[in-house]
Amino acid sequence: MGIHGGAWRVHASAVDDIEIIAEAMLWLAGSESEISINHSKSAHGSPMVSIISTMKKKVAVASLCKFGEEQIFTIIDEDLAARIDEDKVLHIRASLSKLVSGEASLECERNGPVVKGTFKLEVYPNEDVFSVAEKFLRELIDSH
Repeated sequence: MGIHGGAWRVHASAVDDIEIIAEAMLWLAGSESEISINHSKSAHGSPMVSIISTMKKKVAVASLCKFGEEQIFTIIDEDLAARIDEDKVLHIRASLSKLVSGEASLECERNGPVVKGTFKLEVYPNEDVFSVAEKFLRELIDSH
């Protein structure tokens, strides 16, 4: 039970320090994750960079543990249902400014840059997706 895997994603502009962001993403996702950096243009035509780290199950669990008990409890208690979509994916947003300072924090500044996390929940037929998510997060807290 738990998750199948996960990913962290940052959309940055051409003026952002991509190297620092990539290093922070590598710290958050772990050295066993795969980091890709894609250069493209935004919908408005300006240069944009997407930094994506993909993680297998074990690495994704370790990444989530970096947020600590208190923040994981916040996910459970405040808005767990709002974080799960119809595809059984748990969505988490973390502060990019705190991440580049070496801190995993779910407290994002209003309109500030974020790191978007997606974690595919391991849900089987006849299981309630919200119960599975809550159980998974509580197990994270207990193992931490």
